[in-house]
Amino acid sequence: MMARKLTIAIVALQLAGCASLTAGDPAIYQGLAGSDVEMASQLVQTTLEKTPDGATRRWTNQQTGNSGEITPLRTYVSERGYFCRDYREELAVASDTGRFYHTACRDDAAGWKWL
Repeated sequence: MMARKLTIAIVALQLAGCASLTAGDPAIYQGLAGSDVEMASQLVQTTLEKTPDGATRRWTNQQTGNSGEITPLRTYVSERGYFCRDYREELAVASDTGRFYHTACRDDAAGWKWL
């Protein structure tokens, strides 16, 4: 149970959103199933690695009905020489929606880590 909460918290820090949504309430992440977390985590990594700024990638879990979007907004090199990206996430979990903004930088292991 603790591992699932930790995973949900990590994903909550990794995702970012879309159009007519209010600022996101982080509690929305508690409604994600483990399979949602897995889909979202994979999409964050591939989107930040391969998707140009302004392009949106989506995930939908047919089993839960939950969905999300990731849109990279800005790519730059940090003062320490790491590639970083600002991105937006949109989540739709049950009847709740939210928009979140985050920054992630590419680490030495070629993964993206939320700051």
